[in-house]
Amino acid sequence: MFTNKLPHLLLTLLIGILIGCGSSNPLADKAQSNIESQNFESALAAAEESIQTNPQDPLGYYYKGVALGEIAGAKEDPATRTETYKEMNAAFDQAKAIADTSESVPGEIERINSVKQVLWQTEHNRAVKLATDDSLKNAVDQPLVKSMAHLKNATTIQPDSALSWSVLSQVSAMNKSYEEAANAQKKYLSIAVDTTLKPNDYLQLASYYYQMDNQQEIVTVLEGAQEQFPENQEIVSNLADAYQRIGESEKAIASVEQLVEQQPDNPQYRLVLGTKIYQQALVYNDSLSQNSNKLFELRRQEDSDAQSVQQQIQQLEQKNEQLRTKVNSLTDRAEEELNTVLEYRPNDDAAYNTLGIIYQNRAKAIFDKRNNTTDNAEAAKLDKQGQELLKKALENYEKATEIKPDNKEYWKSLFSIYTALGMDEKAQEAMQKAGMQ
Repeated sequence: MFTNKLPHLLLTLLIGILIGCGSSNPLADKAQSNIESQNFESALAAAEESIQTNPQDPLGYYYKGVALGEIAGAKEDPATRTETYKEMNAAFDQAKAIADTSESVPGEIERINSVKQVLWQTEHNRAVKLATDDSLKNAVDQPLVKSMAHLKNATTIQPDSALSWSVLSQVSAMNKSYEEAANAQKKYLSIAVDTTLKPNDYLQLASYYYQMDNQQEIVTVLEGAQEQFPENQEIVSNLADAYQRIGESEKAIASVEQLVEQQPDNPQYRLVLGTKIYQQALVYNDSLSQNSNKLFELRRQEDSDAQSVQQQIQQLEQKNEQLRTKVNSLTDRAEEELNTVLEYRPNDDAAYNTLGIIYQNRAKAIFDKRNNTTDNAEAAKLDKQGQELLKKALENYEKATEIKPDNKEYWKSLFSIYTALGMDEKAQEAMQKAGMQ
């Protein structure tokens, strides 16, 4: 049966080195003797007594640390060891501090790092086995939780162990403990040597924050990553997506433009850029639609308070004119990028689909203007323009479905266009292929 207790590896480190090496402090000798005979509680008591009696002798603190390390390792549940390891570290630190001011430094002080290394290695290796060894995982309840506990012990013993912090981050993510994973990864990034860090180290941290829906932290992490790896395309692309999610569309566009500048002949970057630009156009278009709805309501109220209502109408019309200019400019840019994609990659269904969306939305804007005019001739002219735009949307949606005939979303878009153009048989066929029946 598997046990979580640590073997007494410290004894193999100490016995043979310390036997016969008596000191002028009988209480320290007593602590040492009890450690050799594995009476760790008695060793701790003797060390505490030595500290009380000889506070300036570092050996009392040294043997206290050794005894606490053995007592911690003997605890069945690794989660209960951490506080004892903290006490061990404090005892060892005090032993070093006193030794630094002593004329004669006991040889045991030089063994502190080796003692801690043995304990760290054992805790760390146990954690790795619990997380990766299938036979061991199946024999233990909550193996990932126990693995995390071992790793927390390892990082307590050796707080500067970048390796243990990195593994703790990964195991925590495996356990879907994303906050702990993020905290461990942040610690890893803060102590790891810069030359050893890779873009994926930052992308991992961003992914943990994504799981927690902490969008602002994602941006912060990826901005830092971009400073260190300014030409890494995956970082820039993810940063653009993060900007988009927090409503920083202009920053998102600027990030992808950086990719296009690096590789102007890369159609994928052009596709992403065109999509991001059009997403921003849609944001402005939503505001335009909201204002148009307000205008409709205000025009119904003109007779009740003509002066006040007329002023509001004028203000909204001015805003809408500015929004239309932005929408048209962004849409033109998006269309240009998407057509460039098709020059490099003629069978890019996503580019055709997005162009279909662009033309369909342009048609809707024209039809909205048609519906708001009282001039019959103007309405007929606008209707013709809208119909032509719908036909362009149709061409692009049909091209997308030719390339990806199993994409139901493309068929749904075609269904709406066929319906708008009065192509009933085609609409029925598209409805079936879209799975709408």
